Amino acid sequence: MVLTTQETTETSDILQKIIQKCANRHFSLQRSSSPDDLLQMFEDIVKMSDGLRLDCAEVSECKKLNLVVCGSDRTLKSFISGLILQQTDRRSDVELRVIELPALIRLSEEDVMRQTLRCVSLCHPGVHVFILIIPDAPLNNEDKAETEKIQRIFSPRINKHIMILIKQNPERQTAELNEETQSVIESFGGRHHFIDLNTQVSTLMENIEQMLEENRGEFFSTETFLDAQMIKLLKFEEMKKKIQSLETHVLSQGNEQTNILGLKLQSMF
Repeated sequence: MVLTTQETTETSDILQKIIQKCANRHFSLQRSSSPDDLLQMFEDIVKMSDGLRLDCAEVSECKKLNLVVCGSDRTLKSFISGLILQQTDRRSDVELRVIELPALIRLSEEDVMRQTLRCVSLCHPGVHVFILIIPDAPLNNEDKAETEKIQRIFSPRINKHIMILIKQNPERQTAELNEETQSVIESFGGRHHFIDLNTQVSTLMENIEQMLEENRGEFFSTETFLDAQMIKLLKFEEMKKKIQSLETHVLSQGNEQTNILGLKLQSMF
């Protein structure tokens, strides 16, 4: 039912359409209106519905699926993101979000931290799956640097939430992997999927859903990311203290040796 406080003459066309969609159940609340009139309309609606009711608890919420697409090839990332987003038309039960992470190797250290934190923060409550795209060929220097940087920034905690997506040429599809590609896959936990430019993305989505089941719905959250950065900072500070301690020890040893040498020289004269 639609409840309005406007005069009938002031009702807009848009409001009229809304009223029509609500089976013309409309009550115009005016100063002269009686509460009994409104209650009577409620009772009439209940009778017309045969006592049926809508239990809001029975309406299930859409399942969230947050993906971050990574890699050094911007064009390929956009293509894969587009393929995945097409699934929203077929899966009304899934609220799908796809974020592209810029190539980290082309950013300053400050921008790397800003962009990685931004991507994770946009995926509330967290990233379910990181998709890292690499070619099925000997990796070039950019590919190597990108994979190393992703692993360094996100820490080994990303391994539970990452899938390596291997781009293949349609005329050269094979399940065999070169040693470099195999090494990258193993360093990120082993999950991988082959894809070519003519492929259907449905199989990829099935693998992603299987991955979510294995992770029992866990995700890589902003807190996880910040915690990983704090651990790295503490390790860095600990290493710096060890280096300073070692330098102090070396200097003291050098001063001691200098003093001994000075005493020996004095005894000679």
